[in-house]
Amino acid sequence: MAKTPHNKPATLVMTATVQPPSGMPGSVRNDPQLRLREYLEAFRFYLTVDDALVDQIVIMENSDADLSPFARVAAEQGSTKRLQLINTSSEYPASKGKGYGEFRMVDEGLSRLIASGAVQMDTPMWKLTGRLKLLNIAEMLATAPAGYGFYCDLRKVPLIGERLGGNDWMELRVFSFTPAAYDACLRGQYGKSYVLEKAFFTLLTGPEAAGGKARVVPRFRRQPRLAGVSGHSNKSYEGLGYRAKNTLRSVARVLAPRLWL
Repeated sequence: MAKTPHNKPATLVMTATVQPPSGMPGSVRNDPQLRLREYLEAFRFYLTVDDALVDQIVIMENSDADLSPFARVAAEQGSTKRLQLINTSSEYPASKGKGYGEFRMVDEGLSRLIASGAVQMDTPMWKLTGRLKLLNIAEMLATAPAGYGFYCDLRKVPLIGERLGGNDWMELRVFSFTPAAYDACLRGQYGKSYVLEKAFFTLLTGPEAAGGKARVVPRFRRQPRLAGVSGHSNKSYEGLGYRAKNTLRSVARVLAPRLWL
């Protein structure tokens, strides 16, 4: 039977903003009906993951959207996973950016999950941008190391810098954490920088994390394979450019695992 290295199933957190606030910088995919369809399509996919790997899915949403369609889809598919539907506060300035809104939402939603007993401080949680499908999620979960606080991809590329994407960068579309590690390093940090990928990289490579509180594993053992469309560029994650970068990074994980590409 499939299982996670934590010897307990993971909780999947799908972050969602069905209707982005007016004036949100860097957001070009703003049709709420289209976005809801994408969230539901991804949700249907994640419901098929073995319950031994993922036994709970959390939908966190911050634009006051009706979340009942997710409950209907779960019922239609006969899912046995626990489902948590959380609307967090929608009152935040669009000028702060998507990252600010998303991690303000994660802070609030995670507090509510802990208070309700839906997760424990050592529960392995996987945060995913909710419109995207992590096609190899079962492999990612099954090959994750044991005992981590953060399991993520940090990028620090020598010589070529930003040419493959952000440098000194934490991949925020998908990463795993325990609530204890999140509280130690990332809680309340969403207002530190407009580019949270860079701010969180600094936090997870800084003295707090280095002191052992976060137990950071800075590179995924497998290359994440995402499907969906970028809300920033409207480009498919299965397009030629993304596939080429994924191939390069997949090879680097095997041949040069210390290269944070």
